[in-house]
Amino acid sequence: MVAIAKYKYAKRIGTVLGFFDDVAESVRRMPDSAVERLVLGWHASSLVASDGRWGIGFVPASLKEPHTARAVHTNGLLDGSLLQLAELFVSPFPQEFAAATAACAALFPFPDGGFRMDSIMPCARGDRVAVLGYERDLIPLMRDWGWRLAVFDDFRHGPDCFPQKDFVDGVRGAEWVWLTPDAIRDRWLISTADALREKKGCFIQGPGLPCLPGAFASLGVTRLVIPRATDDGEGVRAHIAAGGTLWLLPDLEWRVHLAQA
Repeated sequence: MVAIAKYKYAKRIGTVLGFFDDVAESVRRMPDSAVERLVLGWHASSLVASDGRWGIGFVPASLKEPHTARAVHTNGLLDGSLLQLAELFVSPFPQEFAAATAACAALFPFPDGGFRMDSIMPCARGDRVAVLGYERDLIPLMRDWGWRLAVFDDFRHGPDCFPQKDFVDGVRGAEWVWLTPDAIRDRWLISTADALREKKGCFIQGPGLPCLPGAFASLGVTRLVIPRATDDGEGVRAHIAAGGTLWLLPDLEWRVHLAQA
């Protein structure tokens, strides 16, 4: 029994290191650039590099973890280049993770294409879907699609809302799983990877996801849900800077991409 437990622990550690190592190795192969502008909004972040690359990142919900800024982190972000910020993708600190996800989105943008959001509506109709985190504008849409939701969030209450500590059991009992980038930051994506591989499918929703589908596929993710600006992005960045949410934004569309190894 001890040997089995040690094997499972070593396997999990290998999965964690493998995922973040894949991202870090990909980052190191990209050309660097100075950062011209970095904005951490209430619901998303944005970054513009001096060479014109730009990206939208993920800001963890302040209800879940207070947005406390640390001087050493802030100074590091202000002095960091595009690659240096992207290397913080492994950080659990909200401030660093918000900057890192924007940098990764700038380094690894998703190509044109993908599927419209409404194309995924039939895939889980009538099935149980474990959702990590409550997205105010998304959850009602999922309910309208006929998905049988179990939402795991410590700050919401309702007949289909449960404490986040029960998420692992929720994944085991569901046919589908829906994650946000917080699952990367707090390692839920890693700890549930074995169960995710046995599901009909697993969505992970942006923003702030790098276009590295193989890295996500190795953990059981089957689809990446990504926001994409419909113009030069200036309106989206202004919206983020003003504290706006990305859902229902006219200058932004959500596209679904397959995660394949």
